[in-house]
Amino acid sequence: MRSGNNGFWWIILLFLIFGAGSLLTALLPVIIIAAVIYAAVRSEKKSQQRQTTYRRNTQRTYTNRAAKKFSPSELAVINVYLRRFYANNRLLPLADGIDLRMHGSRYSSLSSLDVYRDGEYICTLDEFGARYPSSYDSILDSLMERAQHPVNNEDVVDVEVSEHQEEVKEEVKEEPEVKDAVKDAGDFIAEIDQLNDNISDEVISNGLYETCALLKQIQALEQKFPDSRSKLEKLYEYYLPILVHILHQFDNLQSVAADPNYEPTRQKLNKTIGLINDAMKTIISSMTDQDFINLSADMSTLEAVLQKDGYAGDIRMDKQK
Repeated sequence: MRSGNNGFWWIILLFLIFGAGSLLTALLPVIIIAAVIYAAVRSEKKSQQRQTTYRRNTQRTYTNRAAKKFSPSELAVINVYLRRFYANNRLLPLADGIDLRMHGSRYSSLSSLDVYRDGEYICTLDEFGARYPSSYDSILDSLMERAQHPVNNEDVVDVEVSEHQEEVKEEVKEEPEVKDAVKDAGDFIAEIDQLNDNISDEVISNGLYETCALLKQIQALEQKFPDSRSKLEKLYEYYLPILVHILHQFDNLQSVAADPNYEPTRQKLNKTIGLINDAMKTIISSMTDQDFINLSADMSTLEAVLQKDGYAGDIRMDKQK
């Protein structure tokens, strides 16, 4: 404000010298106001410049604090130690209840760390150095000491994290592998019946009615002869799923019956359904083959025992005849 006051007094002096002039008298209030504003603005700029300079000098002091105390090679030693430590641990406990934790997923430098006291967040390590320079230096001293003389168990993985990872692995191992359930005869009967409702071709529709009828026989035989289940694996896992997929495609193409490719496709589908039906008839016959063989063998055994014990006279007479 000193420069502003000097300008003001010059204006008063000019007024005293040329006060008689009417023009100067009229402009005097405007000149005074302008001078006051100019002085205030200039003073504010100087204040801001002083604050900026102080802040820059302060930040430079705290930024270079570690560089002044530790050489680049020593800082490199600290960073190598911390990078190895935080690869397996979440926090580094220090004295007075202080611990250092990463605020990112990977350690890169001291700027990656936050300061906690008694488990509560305080600030970043950089901010801590600006607020508490002596404590910051103590932390760096402690880190250098640990880097040069690591504790025996520091390379051990964080117990809490390790236990959590082991629990997750055990859960994954114990979880059974989920596989798609194999459909049975009842599932395919329902699906083919639903598709058949949308098929307008009478020949194909009749062939699918026969398919469902054969599947009902297979379903009944499967319940009576559970040992024959192995003979149905290909039918349930390959033949019928492919047939259902074909029927879905044909259902979408029924609207273009005028297409030249429609008729050959319809005829081929009818032939395919006939092949499936013949295959199921063969499967039905094979499902009871072993049972008929076992039945015949049991009857032959009984007959032989009766003959041996002399109770098969009628049978011998039938043979003689």
